[in-house]
Amino acid sequence: MAMQDLDPRLAPILELAGVAAARPEVDVDEETLREIFEEAAMLLDLGNVLDELDDHDSASVVAGLCADLIAADPAESIRAHAEVALVDDSLHDPEAAAVAYRMAAHALRL
Repeated sequence: MAMQDLDPRLAPILELAGVAAARPEVDVDEETLREIFEEAAMLLDLGNVLDELDDHDSASVVAGLCADLIAADPAESIRAHAEVALVDDSLHDPEAAAVAYRMAAHALRL
């Protein structure tokens, strides 16, 4: 899958390489990080993670996934976001957002 074919809602994930590279505890070059986050975005796209979400909820889930992907424990962070989503009154469809987080964990094999 070419990056230009990627669901545009996942674009913020492609920008995480610079954020992660700036962390002192990260000992990986930015180009490698870019490849890692491109792969993550591709897996999320192929996993149809955002398919059931409207623009508002998909933006919220992608923002959460961005935080999850640079967390010390991405799997735990995604699980926590899934639980929080269920009670998040700002989401239009909290259950679908929670499912999207779970699908993301599955797509990323976390």
